[in-house]
Amino acid sequence: MFLQLDDICFSYPDSGCLLFSGLSVSFSEGWTVVAGANGTGKSTLVSIAAGLIVPDTGRVRKSGEAVLCPQVFEGLIPEDWSDLFSNDNTVGKLKSSLAISDEMIEREHSLSGGEKKRLQLLAALSHSPQILILDEPTNHLDLYSRNLIIRTLENFEGIGIIVSHDRSFASALSERTLLLERDSQGLVSVEDIPLSLPLALEESERRKKYDRAAYDSISNAISSQRQVARNLSEKSHAKEKKLTKKGLDSKDHDAKARIDGARLSGKDASLAGAIRNQLSRSRQLESRLASQKKPLMRKEGLSLTGGMRVPDLFFPESVLMAGQYSLSVPELTVHAGSHIAITGLNGSGKTLFMKAFYEYQCRHGKGDSVLYIPQEFSEEERNEILFTFASLEDDERGLVLSDLYRMGSNPASLSSCELSPSPGEMKKLALALCRRQGRSVLLMDEPTNHMDIVSIRILERMFREDGKEMTILLVSHDDVFLSSCTDTVWRVERKGNTGRLCLL
Repeated sequence: MFLQLDDICFSYPDSGCLLFSGLSVSFSEGWTVVAGANGTGKSTLVSIAAGLIVPDTGRVRKSGEAVLCPQVFEGLIPEDWSDLFSNDNTVGKLKSSLAISDEMIEREHSLSGGEKKRLQLLAALSHSPQILILDEPTNHLDLYSRNLIIRTLENFEGIGIIVSHDRSFASALSERTLLLERDSQGLVSVEDIPLSLPLALEESERRKKYDRAAYDSISNAISSQRQVARNLSEKSHAKEKKLTKKGLDSKDHDAKARIDGARLSGKDASLAGAIRNQLSRSRQLESRLASQKKPLMRKEGLSLTGGMRVPDLFFPESVLMAGQYSLSVPELTVHAGSHIAITGLNGSGKTLFMKAFYEYQCRHGKGDSVLYIPQEFSEEERNEILFTFASLEDDERGLVLSDLYRMGSNPASLSSCELSPSPGEMKKLALALCRRQGRSVLLMDEPTNHMDIVSIRILERMFREDGKEMTILLVSHDDVFLSSCTDTVWRVERKGNTGRLCLL
């Protein structure tokens, strides 16, 4: 089996700029992770590999059928039904591995997000593809669904490609990572690193620092060589003045003889030779510098402490209801500066608790100090954030755009008159506005959903290093993210129609 992209060039029809130019990459059996910031063409690359997008030039060579599972599952197609309800023993084993029953297949539109992802994978694997491509397969997945998918994918014997920012998921399947990065001209380069995603990110950062140090070293050496050449040139000019006969008395034969002797000694010639040598070395270094990669070192992260420190937050012992489901919550005191992770399976009531906690703080006079960023923004919430941003004075809007850049965004996406940021960009915009509004309590529900790996790592450092004085509560299934930036864990456990919040 093989999948080869040869000399691929591609630009979007509505853009005059190339996204890929002369891109070549090959895939063999096993899993490869594709990662990078938003806008680096990850989904485009795998769509080209799957044959769903035709490149401008270059070709895609592959053996066998390629199946792409996009980020959003839009439902089963007629071909899926016949395969899923066949008597094929392999399909039966896949159903068992992914915990999908026939009854669940028949009510596909009422399944939870995690169940739909498992059904999407089941449908793809039922076609026995030789090449399987998954685009962000773990968005909205809890630990249970993620483990089922990992266990199933470990048994896949073809060529597998995963677009993912989920480091623990990616590491469980692959030790090869393609990191995509876009330069200032919009062109994407691909760094192929034979390491798991977390280690590949560290290695890429190490390479950038090394390349930047090498570039700066050569640049400094050129400056030194030029300065030496200037000094020698000045010395040469001074000597030329001393060796000129202009202005001498025509009868001063002794002075003329001394100048002739100095000229015959060749000292001025050796000085000219030294100048030529310095300039030659400088040109050689300039040639090396022209071929030396100069990685852009983005300024990342920003302080989140923008307002008065809020005292300890209180939440009373409560029973929260959602239909027939009840969640018992003990009396809580959240100390200022706490960083708390809230974990649990989907449907256990994490979001139910987070909303109740936020509404209680609002009712008791602390709403102006608290920012709640939900898992998904409603249309009304989205419009309110965009209106607040658009209403800023030009200088203040510029500061917000600068904050977005430091959080891994491309500010150009928010500089146009028609604002249509992605869900991940909306979360970062809300954070940037929060910093300007002096809020010091942050509640975020699934902060890493819809965010790229660059932004996630920046967010981790912000919470861990720059947000120490801020009170932060995070609902997330991303255990790597939580372990990096929280110090306390609360777990929501559910049995049937009752659940409880446990303080670990």
